[in-house]
Amino acid sequence: MTRYILGINTCFAVKRWPEPDTWAEIVRGLGVSLVQHSFDLVQLDSSPELRRMQAMDVRTACQHHGLTLDSTFTGLAAYSSNMMLDPNPDLRRHAERWVRRAIAFTADVGATSTGGHIGAFSVGDWRDPARREALEAEIRGRLRRLAAHARRAGLQSLLVENLAAAREPSTMAGVDRLLTEGDERHVPVRLCLDVGHQCVPGTSGEDRDPYAWLRRMGSKAAMVQLQQSNASGDHHWPFTPARNAEGRIEAPRVLDALDQSGAEEMPLFIEVIPPFEQDDEEVIDDLQATVAYWQDALARARG
Repeated sequence: MTRYILGINTCFAVKRWPEPDTWAEIVRGLGVSLVQHSFDLVQLDSSPELRRMQAMDVRTACQHHGLTLDSTFTGLAAYSSNMMLDPNPDLRRHAERWVRRAIAFTADVGATSTGGHIGAFSVGDWRDPARREALEAEIRGRLRRLAAHARRAGLQSLLVENLAAAREPSTMAGVDRLLTEGDERHVPVRLCLDVGHQCVPGTSGEDRDPYAWLRRMGSKAAMVQLQQSNASGDHHWPFTPARNAEGRIEAPRVLDALDQSGAEEMPLFIEVIPPFEQDDEEVIDDLQATVAYWQDALARARG
């Protein structure tokens, strides 16, 4: 049976609680101790001194509140970019340098892995088979260089996320082509499996089934991100009674599928992204309900 630990991604804090000590206090109050830190709360394009200062602030806040910082992860800002699949080669190189800064921040903050959104094809490149193949080969080369850089920085893995658009890594076969085992000079490139991204237009069968993803890809995943959603969109809803009634992610089925995957240990990161216009106290209420839902499911599975 898979061993689980429940954590949370700090995306809930974006534009609301940007101060590390504030979001860390909220996380501790939720009864969660494992953190995945969103780069939407970090200015990676700032000076090296300012990046190190931000890392120290996060590290200190986690230590003060008894939290373990597991990983760092791309947020909505990076996701709005084509990153390392941009049509412009200069912008692809810029994106690789951005990931190098992410690796350095991750090492400074004391986490062991980083990654997420690595790139999205433009419509023109996606529709050109030769161009698509060339860019995919190129990004595999970039990931290998970054895996070597991450090894030198002391990290344990790089992360590739399955995403929700066809022009991104979004099928099991497409994601699998990017994953690597690693060696003494390279960290492994592993999957961060999001259970709400199986809504990709044009896909069918198991690629649209979050539970099939968990069964088939769970053993290749470093972690799972949890959001309530349905088959029509990537909603990042909380696990409240109302959202659970319209969503398709059920905790017992998630845990059962992961048990079947052969994964030995799996961090589960709540990734709730509230609307910016939502009342702040309602956000806290939704997070409390979400944590309670998963803690209860984990307790039942262990019992």
